[in-house]
Amino acid sequence: MIEHIIAYHCGPALAGIKPANIVSCHKEKIPDLHREIERLNSQLNGKDIYLEILCECGKRALVMVYKSKILSAHLRDNEMKKLLKSFGYPENSSLKIQLEQLKKRLKRENFPHEIGVFLGYPIHDIRGFIDHKDEGCLLTGEWKVYQNPEKAKALFRRYHMCRRAIVKRLAEGKTLAQVFCAVS
Repeated sequence: MIEHIIAYHCGPALAGIKPANIVSCHKEKIPDLHREIERLNSQLNGKDIYLEILCECGKRALVMVYKSKILSAHLRDNEMKKLLKSFGYPENSSLKIQLEQLKKRLKRENFPHEIGVFLGYPIHDIRGFIDHKDEGCLLTGEWKVYQNPEKAKALFRRYHMCRRAIVKRLAEGKTLAQVFCAVS
């Protein structure tokens, strides 16, 4: 069950076309969530795919799925670094330290706006949301879009097709490890 949830919500990150995805997992539906994440990490880390719990409460856990090389490279972009620095992230720090800072921010705030940096949202859309909330929003899909709605629509379609392809493979009886060639 967790593999289907991860495939649907995090397919673009699994496929490497997005730096990361997040999904809120209901612990009631996945009572052995920690063990399942550990199992998936043992199968997928060799392909640079990681699952990490960012925060959790009694009922839910927020899980991030990412490829470390892709996310690390994305976070090294000068505009992304500048925005993260404005939210208190240490400059030129490792991915591990940046994720730890994000986890701290999630404990203090409902949903820190800079999470969009980790999720690969365009910088102008992250800033648009921070500065204007809904005012000036041109499109809502994977995120709120403030510029280039046609480009965003194309990305949303690509993410949808990716999810659909991965979910289809799981429906055919494959596991995530098999889909991403981590096991034969």
